[in-house]
Amino acid sequence: MAEPQFTPEEVQEGQRIVNYVITKGLDNDTIVKRFDEISEQYNKAQTLIGYKGPKWMGESLAALYPSNRENVKILDVAAGTGMAAFEMRKHGFVHIDGLEPSQNMLDEAKKSNLYERYICDVLGENTLDIADDSYTVVTMVGLSSEIMKKLPLKALEELARVTEKGGRVMINNYDRNFRSDIIRTNLSNLESRRVWKLEDEQTMPEISNGVGGILQVYMVL
Repeated sequence: MAEPQFTPEEVQEGQRIVNYVITKGLDNDTIVKRFDEISEQYNKAQTLIGYKGPKWMGESLAALYPSNRENVKILDVAAGTGMAAFEMRKHGFVHIDGLEPSQNMLDEAKKSNLYERYICDVLGENTLDIADDSYTVVTMVGLSSEIMKKLPLKALEELARVTEKGGRVMINNYDRNFRSDIIRTNLSNLESRRVWKLEDEQTMPEISNGVGGILQVYMVL
């Protein structure tokens, strides 16, 4: 099936909306407020710029779990409007919870009944209101660039904590965000401590509008 074609003006408008929430130098509170503002436009904007992150995650998850998908419990971090959950459901994954700091974005996801539990909370230095070993898989698709590049160690420890042993933490984003010294150091920290190990790394030449992407899969030990 051919991808939809948009005019340069439409693509430019989609990029303008996306740029509004990934502007360099924004603090986390401002980023969340901006997501609240553009929540109703978000899906259309990502479609206009050809964003492939959610589809990529759905396909990668399906490849890892070829059977018994109805028994796989997933936490979708940085859930947004549920674009990743929509793709996961296409492959038969049904037990999906969403974690997202923007209530307006979660409200958009609720319109399509994409999650079983809607958790409005930030991923940071805090402890999530989620029990240990709750999920088979934790996914994180397209976390806002300014948040990901300075994601604290505690946040990654929380992803591992809520994932069962032998389960996976799967992260995809623009390749440039994985080059941040902070995120590289913190991801490696959990590896060196045997909290998890890098099981797979995939690349995509263009995750959206000419920008490459990386997907990393960590197995929790």
